[in-house]
Amino acid sequence: MERSTALESEAREGTRSVARGIWRRALGLAVCAAAIAGCAPAGERDPANELPFGNVDLPSPGAKVTALSPVAGWALDDRGIREIRLYIDGHLANTCRPTQARPDVSQIFPQYARGRTRHGWTMLAGFDVPGPHTLIVQAVDSDGATRDIGVLNVTAIDK
Repeated sequence: MERSTALESEAREGTRSVARGIWRRALGLAVCAAAIAGCAPAGERDPANELPFGNVDLPSPGAKVTALSPVAGWALDDRGIREIRLYIDGHLANTCRPTQARPDVSQIFPQYARGRTRHGWTMLAGFDVPGPHTLIVQAVDSDGATRDIGVLNVTAIDK
């Protein structure tokens, strides 16, 4: 009789092990699905949306700059620019919106100007320490698409 009890016990444990294995797999799949869903964009992607583009006019690459220096340029997009971001040495340092008239840009890119001329922007870059720094300027369009419109190296000459 003991033998049958041991066999019954093994059968029950085997069933539990199978059930636990199925439960673990289901839980693993649910966690993966949740992680993937969390990485999905909030809105619909529009393949017709073009990336923004532009240029950094100031400072010029390799320039020697003061501790607080202007950074200026222009940006355009087929749907409009939401903001311009300035990164200094990989850290977000400042943001702004295009507010300055740039009729020269509107004339060159009339298909993006849509009757407006405010494509120019200016913001300040602050450098905490003298020496070499990398500036990255990024344009963000009204749908959230981004593009780096300028990457330049400068040298801060004072603090």
